[in-house]
Amino acid sequence: MTTAARPRDRLIAAVVLSAVIGLVGGGLAAWGIYARFGPVERVTQQNITGGSGGNNGALTAGSIAQAKSASVVEVLTRPVTAASLLAGTSGIVDGFVVSANGLVVSSIHAIRGAATLRIATADGHSYPATIVRADPTHGVVLLQADGAQGLTPLTFAAVAPRVGDLAIAVGHAPLSSVALATGAVSSLGITVNLADSEPPLRDVLTVDATPDPRQDGGPLLDGNGSVIGVVVDAGNAAPGVAALSMTSAADLVVAATGGSGSTPVPSLGVQSQVLDSETAAAAGLPVGALILSVNAVGPAATAGLLPGDVVTAVGSTALDASHPFDPTVLGLAPGEQVTLTVYRNGASKTVQLTVGSA
Repeated sequence: MTTAARPRDRLIAAVVLSAVIGLVGGGLAAWGIYARFGPVERVTQQNITGGSGGNNGALTAGSIAQAKSASVVEVLTRPVTAASLLAGTSGIVDGFVVSANGLVVSSIHAIRGAATLRIATADGHSYPATIVRADPTHGVVLLQADGAQGLTPLTFAAVAPRVGDLAIAVGHAPLSSVALATGAVSSLGITVNLADSEPPLRDVLTVDATPDPRQDGGPLLDGNGSVIGVVVDAGNAAPGVAALSMTSAADLVVAATGGSGSTPVPSLGVQSQVLDSETAAAAGLPVGALILSVNAVGPAATAGLLPGDVVTAVGSTALDASHPFDPTVLGLAPGEQVTLTVYRNGASKTVQLTVGSA
């Protein structure tokens, strides 16, 4: 004898069948998209409450970028013609305004080999430009747009970025609108080698986003629209978007606006890389800055540092991703004497080092 299905059983069967159809249909749709267009990058939009400009509503990365785009400028490294624009060889890179009278920050890599320098602003004006100051150790340069007035400057963040923070790279690509890349800060305080002909770049941060070479020299912003770095075209030398030191760029601006003459850049004469806690534990070493190489002549060599040493502290400051073994980040000045805590061969000791200048 056949038992008739109860209404509740028929309902459950219908729900299960609908779920199966949905899964199969969704899978077929996803495969169709993949087959037609290839892998699709997932774009995450993050809402930020508050932000600069007194806006207490919900902001997005796109609205922040649009609001700050007037402060992003194009730096011309050679004469630009219609033919060069069409050929994609225009010699236009990015920079951003840091003072109303035309101080502009960019990356040394962006303007390397420039035949001429001009700065074009969002309001349609173009100015001849000169180099005011540069920090080759950190790869940032400060330019002056001669004759510029009334520009809208960006401000540097009051708090250093942390891994996981939202970061927004903004650029002005030729013949297109604002170029935008967003992601989370993925690493801090790393050293990047761009090419044999260029010095290593110190205190670089990276962002988990797809890099755009056209943003070289543009600003990297936080969720409040404040500058946390200077984008650099690092190619394959760094994962994701790479950005130069916010601290070094801010120091160049302070030196140019608050003093006269050339301000020496502090140097330790050493290349190092911060060990995170996991890597340090795996290697049986303390958290700190692993010394990769020591200049034959310089402060580190004089202090007796050796490759393989781990500097765990400078004075009372413990070294980590937020405090790398970098004199600019640590706020050290040429001629200043500091005490280093150094781990070598299973034991720690202290040594004295006098900061040099680059």
